[in-house]
Amino acid sequence: MAYLSEIEAALFLGLKVETVQYLSKTCPKKGDDRTLKSVKLDEGKAYNEAELEAYRTYLNQPWPFPKPGVRPTIPKAIRDDVKEESHHGCAICGHMDNGEIAHIEAVAKTLNNAPGNLIYLCPNHHTKYDLGYKVKSNVTADEIKAAKLLKQNARRRVMKYEAFATKSLISLIQFVRNLEKSIASAATDNLKAMHLAELTNLLAAVPGLTKAAEAEAKADKLTTKPEKAFVKIAPKLAAISATLPAKQTEKAVRDKAKKLVAEVEGVLVDIDEVDCPHCGGRGLTGLVGDFCRYCKGSCFVSSAKAKAYDPGEIDEVECPRCHGRGTTGLVSDLCAYCRGSCVVTHAKAQAYEPDDIDEVECPHCGGKGTTGLVNDPCAYCHGSCAVSQARHDVYDREEIDEVDCPHCNGKGMTGLVSDPCAYCHGSCVVSQARHNAYDPEEIDEVECPRCGGKGTTGFVGDICKLCHGSCVVKEAKADAYRRKHER
Repeated sequence: MAYLSEIEAALFLGLKVETVQYLSKTCPKKGDDRTLKSVKLDEGKAYNEAELEAYRTYLNQPWPFPKPGVRPTIPKAIRDDVKEESHHGCAICGHMDNGEIAHIEAVAKTLNNAPGNLIYLCPNHHTKYDLGYKVKSNVTADEIKAAKLLKQNARRRVMKYEAFATKSLISLIQFVRNLEKSIASAATDNLKAMHLAELTNLLAAVPGLTKAAEAEAKADKLTTKPEKAFVKIAPKLAAISATLPAKQTEKAVRDKAKKLVAEVEGVLVDIDEVDCPHCGGRGLTGLVGDFCRYCKGSCFVSSAKAKAYDPGEIDEVECPRCHGRGTTGLVSDLCAYCRGSCVVTHAKAQAYEPDDIDEVECPHCGGKGTTGLVNDPCAYCHGSCAVSQARHDVYDREEIDEVDCPHCNGKGMTGLVSDPCAYCHGSCVVSQARHNAYDPEEIDEVECPRCGGKGTTGFVGDICKLCHGSCVVKEAKADAYRRKHER
């Protein structure tokens, strides 16, 4: 049974130590009493790895409503953790005024207030993410997830050596090197902005770490040649990072990063750290950010461990329910079995029984997730394709605000050539209010004056050359036709 120290538990969960301590004493979900369990060993407080994984899963499960109609509240300890993870600045642009806690997966849908589903954004980028349909200025879900991943990786890099300033400084400079390169290859402006903001934050941390590293050297706490070589150039690193350019432009920040890396390039070569081969150096796997089972979220491993890597020895297999996608349904609901991890243990895969999962085909759309000719999201399952057995049992067609469109009588189309209905636009149904408000005179459609509304002309049924088989035309077109033939 693997036990982790408090700092290792924080790394595993991607939280600061104070948040782990909070979760050990307090359940963040109102009405629940589950806390993170620990044990006392000779070395101090320790956490079982399986308990940490189970608690992470618990945090990501829906949070209870404090009272009807009120969303679950986010405890201050978790809010503070998310802010600190982002250096109290927007995860996209770094702006530090009036920041807001935002949900990565919508809280209305997931009821998930877990730290892994939260990110700190400025009001501007929060709005752009929530209103992502504004194509030219939006922030996509992939970009937000990338920003969260970047923040988690940066935090873990430094936290791994929190008690060792020199090792923290070495790890930080390595990350600075990777970030500077990422800016040049960023696929979108938002990705470039988030990498630049994080790079700026990390550069600001260098002077403090260099002082602490020098203090370690004076106390004779350095044990390896690379560490001793590294601390000798610490004053140069501090001087470079303390330089304030006239304007904090992208070029100025990147130039500063390049100078830092150039100073330590020879030393960095001797550091035995390589990107984890299992997660590609991300530290996370799956859609919901599970910590990599090989590097335990550290992002990197020793070269010997990388060489010894054998994916077949890791207790992970593709989820048998979602086949490794992590989602199900048309709207990408998190898989009910792996909860977005994409993988499960061999034992869980073997124990998989579809009938044990509380999901049945939606009775309203027949499991398609859509209705109508234009595939509107189902009004009952909202595109999930499935519902719980309880929701299936209480399904009542009359309770759904949908009735056959009065203009096309529920067909979704009109005319001989199946034009989309001008009232329901192919949905086949409308709300009861729209049904009651229906007035055919308000629709800009009149019987085609050329074919008399038949859609065809002649004995052989040629398609009408005015309405092209629609049977109706706009009022203006009908008037123009009549004026032309009245001459």
